[in-house]
Amino acid sequence: MDKKIAKKVLSKALATGADLAELYVQDKISRVVQLNYRRVDNVSTTLTYGAGLRLMLGVQQVYGYTSDLSEESLMALADKLAAYFDGKRLLDCGEFKEIKNPETHKPQKEASSLSVADKIAYLKKGEDAIYAESPLIVNATCALVDNDEKVEIFTVTADGARLVRDRRVHIRVVAQAVAAKDGAFEVGFSGPGLSKGAEYLEEVDFVEKAKRAAKTAVALLDAPECPSGVMPVVIGNQFGGVLFHEACGHPLEGTAISHNTSPFAGKLGQKIASDLVTAIDDGTHAHGWGSECFDDEGVASTKNVLIENGVLKNYMVDTFDGRRLGMKPTGACRRESYKYLPTTRMTNTYIAAGKSTPEEIIEATEFGLYCVSFNGGSVDPTTDKFNFTSSETYIIKNGKIDHLVKSPTLTGFGYEILPKIDMVANDCELAAGMCGAASGSVCAAVGQPTLRVSEMTVGGKGETL
Repeated sequence: MDKKIAKKVLSKALATGADLAELYVQDKISRVVQLNYRRVDNVSTTLTYGAGLRLMLGVQQVYGYTSDLSEESLMALADKLAAYFDGKRLLDCGEFKEIKNPETHKPQKEASSLSVADKIAYLKKGEDAIYAESPLIVNATCALVDNDEKVEIFTVTADGARLVRDRRVHIRVVAQAVAAKDGAFEVGFSGPGLSKGAEYLEEVDFVEKAKRAAKTAVALLDAPECPSGVMPVVIGNQFGGVLFHEACGHPLEGTAISHNTSPFAGKLGQKIASDLVTAIDDGTHAHGWGSECFDDEGVASTKNVLIENGVLKNYMVDTFDGRRLGMKPTGACRRESYKYLPTTRMTNTYIAAGKSTPEEIIEATEFGLYCVSFNGGSVDPTTDKFNFTSSETYIIKNGKIDHLVKSPTLTGFGYEILPKIDMVANDCELAAGMCGAASGSVCAAVGQPTLRVSEMTVGGKGETL
C-alpha cells in the first residue's frame, strides 16, 4: 500500500482521540490440488485481498474491514470507526519507521514454480500406494495445499508510526485412506506441513506417509473395542500434542486470562504441573508450521516459555489483552484474514523433551493405553473439560505394546492432567494442524515428546475395568 494513503487513513482515524491506530493489509494466494476416488477432484486458487482498520482507546477497541483498497473507501472506513470515540486528537501519524524483517522462513523454491501436472503426479504416487496396500481400501484422498501470504501492518501509537512487512508461506500434503469390511468403515490419516516452499516435497516421504495411513485404516477394521475406565495413558509425540494445545494451551491465551475464565488466571509463579513439564509457544521456530517473523499486529514473534519445570511463567498476550492485564504483548496475535479482529492465538506450542526414552515409558507401564495420535476433540472453555478421540491406540500389557484397539475417547480437565504427567521422553516432534477460534482458522503446530499421564478417564465400548 502507498505509505501516503496509509498515513492519511490513520491520521483520519485518530482524529477523535484513539491512542492506537492499526491498518492491516493482506494479499494471500491459496492453491489446492486434490485427488479423490481415483480422479482429480479439486484444482483451485483463492485470492484473499483486503484491509482491516483497528482503533484503541485504553481498553476499548473498534474494528472494521474492506476489500476495496481505494483511498476513498479506506478514508470512509476511518471516518466511520473514528465516530465511535468523541474525544480530542491525542496522536497524529508521522513518517513510518519500517522494521527490518529477518526473513527467517523464506522458501528455497517457490511453490508457484510447480505446475498442476507436477502436483498431480506427486499425489498420484501416494494414491497408488494407498490402494496397493489392501483390497479393503475403498477410497484414497490425497491433497497438496500451499499458501503465499503477504501482509503490511501500519501502526501508530504514542511511540510513533511504524511499518512491518511479512511474508508467510505454507505447504502441506495430506493422505487419507478409507477401508471397509462387512459394512464397517475405518480411516487412516497423515497431513505433514511446514512454512516452506516446494523444496518440502523433496524432504517428506509422502509415499511412506500414505502407506502408513492405509495400514492404520485396514488394521482398525479387525481391532477390538477399547476398554473403558481410569488407567495410565501414554501419549505419542507429534500430533499427540493436540491434547495439550486444546486442554491447556487455549486457557493460557490472553483472551481467557483477561476475562478470568481460565483456571490458570492469576496463577503466575505457581506450580500447576509436574516438575517434568516445560511448555513453550515458539513463533520463531525456523520454518515451523505456525511460525511468523511478526504477528498480525506487527509485534516480533517470540519463544515464550509458558510453563517451566511445572511452574507457570507466562501467558500468551496481545496488545489489547495486555492492556487489561498490565502485560507486554508476546508476539502471538493472529487472525485468519483481514475480516477478523486479531486476538491472542498459539503458534508452535509444545511440551519440551525430557530424559526418558519412549521404550522406557512403555516398559514402565504394566497396563494402560498408548495413544499414538488424535482425530481432534473439544474443550468447554467455561470448565476446561476436554473430550478427545484417539485415532491410533494400542493396549499396553506387562510393559509391552500388545494390540491395536478401536478409537477411545479421553476425557478430563487440563489442569488435572498436568500434575499427573509422570514420565517425559526425549523424542519431541511437532505436527501441523489448523486451530479455529474467535479470530478464525490459523496454522498452528502442536507437539510434544512421548509422555505418560498416570491416570486418565477412558471411554471405550469394550470391557469396563
